Amino acid sequence: MAENRPEPTVASVQLGRRLRRYRAEAAVSAKAAAEAIDGSTPKISRYETGRQWPLKRIEIAELLRLYGRTPLEADDTLALMEKAKLPDWWQDEAGVVPRGLGQLFAVETAADELRTVSAGMLFGMLQVEEYAREIIRVHTTDQSLVEDRVRLRMRRQELLRRENPPSLLALIDEGALRRVIGSRATMRAQISHLIDLADRPNITIRVVSFEAGAHRGLTNAFLWLKLPPETEMPDVVYTESLNGSAYFTKEDQVADFVEAFAAIEAVSLAPERTAEFLRGLLEFHAE
Repeated sequence: MAENRPEPTVASVQLGRRLRRYRAEAAVSAKAAAEAIDGSTPKISRYETGRQWPLKRIEIAELLRLYGRTPLEADDTLALMEKAKLPDWWQDEAGVVPRGLGQLFAVETAADELRTVSAGMLFGMLQVEEYAREIIRVHTTDQSLVEDRVRLRMRRQELLRRENPPSLLALIDEGALRRVIGSRATMRAQISHLIDLADRPNITIRVVSFEAGAHRGLTNAFLWLKLPPETEMPDVVYTESLNGSAYFTKEDQVADFVEAFAAIEAVSLAPERTAEFLRGLLEFHAE
């Protein structure tokens, strides 16, 4: 029985976009492509959207031949196909991944720039273990699931420590830093962690202080992911609400968030002032 993937990986989507582009450039119809591999037009559609599983090398090779691609292009595309077959880092714990987050994890892994705005709570990749535990407890009473998801969140943070990690620019509203999550000891540990993270060359943290007044981040917590050009994929914006998660990839939709991010960044403290501000918050949370 064929294995089903709930969400396409970035590599499989990249592969699909490339196959669709190659077919268009060769002026080959989806029906003709399907006939070449003894398949159906829905199967070609699944290939071109990254949702066909399993991927069959013989079929991809035949499509590339039909589209008239060079041996070098064919080799590169088949290598991408093999990459698309590799499991994502979280798939061995798929049972504890909150609905919709698998797609986010896949995009994060491929992104070279992360831009986030935090309002009521800190971005997950910035959280210390006890802070994360308190946040996760709000959403489930199953203690074993809480611990599984805390472990998953800590694994997710390894992305920022890998070789050639993505850059991260985090804008954090002051309210998220003054709110006591768990205990003041937890908050001191959390703020100390932010100070340490800000020393890493790939991480920049900027606080939006209360003195900034009203700003667009008060109601627009989101994550903006920029993917490298070779993925042939657009930027992605991810948001969460009580109704679930949402992904935005259309250019006009992403542009709204990019504009909002620029406006919020403009009223945030510079990194140097942010470091001073965070050290002051350690005293605020002293018991």
